[in-house]
Amino acid sequence: MLKIKKVNFYILLGLIFTLLFNIYAKDKYDSDFLAIKDLYIGKNEKYIDNSNIRLIIQDEIEEAHEVSMVVKIPRSLKSSKKIYILVDNNPIQLVTKIFPIKELKSVGFNIRMEQDSFVRAAILDDKGIWNISSKKVTVKSPGGCSLPSCDPTKEICEIKELGKIIVKKYKRSSGDWRLKFKINHPMDTGLVSDPASGEIIPEYYINWVYFRDNNGELAKAQTFGAMSANPTLIIDFYDNFTNPNVKATDTKGKEFSL
Repeated sequence: MLKIKKVNFYILLGLIFTLLFNIYAKDKYDSDFLAIKDLYIGKNEKYIDNSNIRLIIQDEIEEAHEVSMVVKIPRSLKSSKKIYILVDNNPIQLVTKIFPIKELKSVGFNIRMEQDSFVRAAILDDKGIWNISSKKVTVKSPGGCSLPSCDPTKEICEIKELGKIIVKKYKRSSGDWRLKFKINHPMDTGLVSDPASGEIIPEYYINWVYFRDNNGELAKAQTFGAMSANPTLIIDFYDNFTNPNVKATDTKGKEFSL
């Protein structure tokens, strides 16, 4: 009798966990998400939840105009050729599309968040299925997309050289090779008014970044206004690469290279 009760207890416990998981999954992948998925990934594209993709981002955000995040890619997806970053409740929901050539271990960047939202990494596997990892983030001071990235009434806003690029390559203690890229650019979202004139500042942002070495292409990224001003991209490769060079373009057709 005791064994039967014990079995029934574990069955009940399993049912409770299943119910809670289904409720959480329904919250994560609701109709709003499906609309975003249909728009940016594709209506007929299949997807699964994959918690092995780790999203490293603070649970609560103070500075919404510059939010650091890292996506740790599991080995099962290291050969993926498409990585999308989405923020559900942003006016600019698609942050970046990354197209790796060499196998990647992780990617990182600084993004804008308008309000509380799910942040998502979607990675396409070799079977044509999108693997999605999601994290709910609370924004304590909303307005990362619709407020100036620098408020001259509160801080010193230095005028920097447009298109100035800094690239660093180094081997990490974990054994992977990191390529860190930063470019000076306003990344105007088209949602901010000029304090002097009251007119909307037109959108103007870096839209493509190309990473190469002496042997060819390493990766490329299509970027959008949801990236922070002076955007940073960090890419960790499993294998070494030779002297890296970078080219970026913006929405005015300007090219910047190093």
